[in-house]
Amino acid sequence: MSDSRFFESEARISGIKDPWIVFDEIHKRNKWRDILKGTYDVFADEFRFLITGSARLDLFRKAGDSLVGRYNLFNMMPLNIREVAGNPLLGSFLSIQEEREMIKVFDDLISEPMPDENAQAFNSLLKLGPFPEPFLRQNERFCRKWHMDYIGLLVRDDLRDISRVVELDKIEHLVNLLPKRITSPLSMANLANELEVAHTTIKQWLELLKRLYLIFPVKPWSKKVSRGLKKEKKWYFLDWYYASEEAARLENMVATCLYRSCKVLSDQGYGDFQLKYIRTLDKREIDFVICRNNKPIVAIEVKKSDTSVSKQLVNREKWLPDYSTIGVQLVNQRDILKKIDNHTWVMSVERMLGLLE
Repeated sequence: MSDSRFFESEARISGIKDPWIVFDEIHKRNKWRDILKGTYDVFADEFRFLITGSARLDLFRKAGDSLVGRYNLFNMMPLNIREVAGNPLLGSFLSIQEEREMIKVFDDLISEPMPDENAQAFNSLLKLGPFPEPFLRQNERFCRKWHMDYIGLLVRDDLRDISRVVELDKIEHLVNLLPKRITSPLSMANLANELEVAHTTIKQWLELLKRLYLIFPVKPWSKKVSRGLKKEKKWYFLDWYYASEEAARLENMVATCLYRSCKVLSDQGYGDFQLKYIRTLDKREIDFVICRNNKPIVAIEVKKSDTSVSKQLVNREKWLPDYSTIGVQLVNQRDILKKIDNHTWVMSVERMLGLLE
């Protein structure tokens, strides 16, 4: 507090070229934007800066940004299979812009021998969730208690800090209602009736929980973006541990890993990547579609054990006639890898998730 340049001497004496200076939780300091702006203006050519913090950092950043043009924002996401298994990934097939080349690279990668660590990493993550503290402890009792405390902390402390919401009990009740609804489009009207609040209030609460990185939406895909926005979204937990039912947890885990990959690729400048789903008027559905600049490139179905490829996935050109896409059906069975016509695959879930950023 007495010297905003406290790091300078130690950094220069270290003899390291372009040393990294890390500020953690600086947004809790008064006038933190002005401190960072002044520090950057003085040392930008000599030092590199990494600013880390909770979701509140992003919220405060948006409220009158004095740092425009001075930084890149990256989303810090939960663990994935590749990180846990310790397998570095040199680029992603999703970042390849040319469709035919992307499909060819995917076919080559998916056919390579899968590291033995992938299955073990998948089982541990599915059981304990992707957040570092409970995962690294590898203790079910600790994991259960940590997740119970985390919800209370998020709603009672973090949510209160960023909003003027006073009905915290109802928001906590809303969180408890979501796990049984995550695999289907969420009806805000039904939730509004159950919680005895307005439809717009439910919408506001969901957005607040999204900003706190508790949940995230998956929108329906439509060739015309404006039409898709009018349909109901699916909502998933960033930490799939909260989905207790087996099939729902598996789908939520896949959703989180795909969502993370879309965020990472977007942050790295490869395009506007979004995770969506397809649902027709007769309620036929493809669970997930990865889009780049609203252009579908991969369609994914998630099954607990069914290795018979779904008709919706095989016939996806019916809804995506103008796009060349990869089709993948993921199953929670080991040692599954089958190729169907039209760039369509059936495979063990950890094989696909192990290729994601």
